Order: sequence, then C-alpha cells, then structure tokens
Amino acid sequence: MTEARAADRTLVTGGAGFIGSRLVEALLARGTHVTILDDLSASGSDRAASLTSRRLRFVQGDVRDLATLEAVMAGQELVVHLAAHTDIARGRTDPQHDFEVNVVGTWNVLEAMRRVGVGRLMFASSGTVYGYPASVPTAESYGPLLPESPYAAAKQAGEALIAGSAALHGWRTLAFRFGNTVGEHSDHGLVHDLVIKLLRDPTRLELLGDGRQAKPYIAVDDVVGAMLLADEVAPPAPLSVFNVGTDGTLTVDRVADLVIEALGLDGATVERVHRLGPAGGGGWPGDTPLVDLDTSALRGLGWAPRHSAAEAVRDAARGTRDRLLRRGAPLLTTAERRAAAA
Repeated sequence: MTEARAADRTLVTGGAGFIGSRLVEALLARGTHVTILDDLSASGSDRAASLTSRRLRFVQGDVRDLATLEAVMAGQELVVHLAAHTDIARGRTDPQHDFEVNVVGTWNVLEAMRRVGVGRLMFASSGTVYGYPASVPTAESYGPLLPESPYAAAKQAGEALIAGSAALHGWRTLAFRFGNTVGEHSDHGLVHDLVIKLLRDPTRLELLGDGRQAKPYIAVDDVVGAMLLADEVAPPAPLSVFNVGTDGTLTVDRVADLVIEALGLDGATVERVHRLGPAGGGGWPGDTPLVDLDTSALRGLGWAPRHSAAEAVRDAARGTRDRLLRRGAPLLTTAERRAAAA
C-alpha cells in the first residue's frame, strides 16, 4: 500500500474551480508543488488567475483527454480529482455529458495513474450517491446505494472504478462524499441562485420545490481541511470513504431565511413563491430531497468543521453578493446560464 505522507508534488484536476482553487491555495501554503489541470469551463474559473507561486503550474486541458492526463501526471505523487460536471439538473436532458466528464474522465485519471505509476488519489464524490436512504443520518456503510440522477450515478460509478483499480494495484485512495459546499466563489447551487434572484428583485423570491428539501451545508474551507487531514491520518486502505458535512440539515426555506438576513433585507417584505417540482419533494427531477450525512468516521480522525451550516450560508451569501457586484457580470441563475448556453 502506498505510504501516507505529505506529497511534494500534487496534480489537482479541476484546480481552477470553486473547491479546487481553495485546495490549491492550502497546498501551496504547505510548500507543495502543484499542477492544475482545468478546462476553464466553470464560470468561476477566473479564480485561478489569483493563484501565483513558483511552485504552481497551470495546464489547460480536459480529463476526457487521456494523453494530456498522462503527460501532466508524470512525476506526481498524489492526484486530487475534482474535475466534474456539477449541473445536476442538466442530467435530465443531457445525461451523456455526465457520463463523459464524470465517468470517462475518472476512468482516464485512473488509467493515467496506472501508466505513470502514481499510487495515491483523493476523489470528490457526493452525498447524493445515497439517493433517498431509509436510514438518516446516513453512514458511509449504508447500502444499497440507489442514486436518483445521472450525476449521482456517475459519482457512484467513479467510486467503484477507483475501488477496483486501487485494490488491483495496491493504491491508497480516499473518496469524499460532500454535502452542499458553499462559499463566495461558487458559481452554482442554492445560495448562489438565491443571491442572484434577490439582487434582481429584493421583494420577490422564487423557490424550487416545496421548501422542505433538507441538506447539509458546509463551508468550502472546512471541506478542504477535511480532505487534507484525512490524507494525513486516515489508515492505509485501497479505498476509504468519508462523508463531509456539518451536523444536521437546513431546509430550502431556512436557507432562504439566512440569505435574506445576510443581504440585509427584511424577510417580511420578501414574497416567497414556491414552484413545486416532481412528486417526492425535490426542486426538479433528480433533485434528492433529503441528504443527511453521518460524519462520525471523519470526526473520528480528529476533524470538526469550524463553521456551522448557518454561518457557512450567511458568509457565502454576503461574499457572493459582493463578488457579483464587484465583477458587474450578468446576474444569471444556474438554470438561466444553462439555457443561454444551449
């Protein structure tokens, strides 16, 4: 089994993105030499421009390109695979994209690792792999996993591919099932979209679903801290899986309360309109209405989030507002951006 120690050279796929750029900052602060591979398809990928270091190399490329992956992986000790297509709702009309980026892309990462001899991997999975579990909070050992969207199914497939390769080749790999990760540089998700809507019209807020969908929300810095700690102290195993989230959940209605408060608005003056989704309570087909993660395995390693879910949402809302106003970019929700690009 590959030795667990601080890696001097690390490849981060998707390293220019929301979680990736923050992870790269943390790695550089530790003295790590980092290579970013990113296709810059995420609208928030301009974050990479602020990352400067003599120990940082940026390569624009796509995880669907095996030759590029093999070239940038040479000489690396650790791979952090964050590159993914994260627009879950798009999977209803374009599941092929989820398959190509999230399944084939992960397969290519593993094949490049095999070819060049890298034996350590951290993988961004998702709490959506549980589907609608009968047991909540849900521990990593829960099964069977019955995902409810192509995105979630692709993340589950990624875990399975990693498990098979790691067992065969003696690798040490970690998969992290994230809750809803929030922060000012996120370019999608509930908090981002609520800020967009309230900036356009502070008197009216449309919410997808009945408002009772409940999920964990966690600050991006706490996600990065969890990943780095687990890489340092998790016992060696072909694949170790960890839920990453705060205790408990926030409903969509409660997140709306927190965003309205964070933006300095009076909730009594904001009309809320619920646009009901499919039967079962999700905001759209494929939206898992309940994700509640048991994080005791990760906490057993000594990790604890520094921010509560409510703090993470408030901070993300204020930061998102300030970033959007500073940039002067068009105020488009995730769905509106998707429609404009179609």
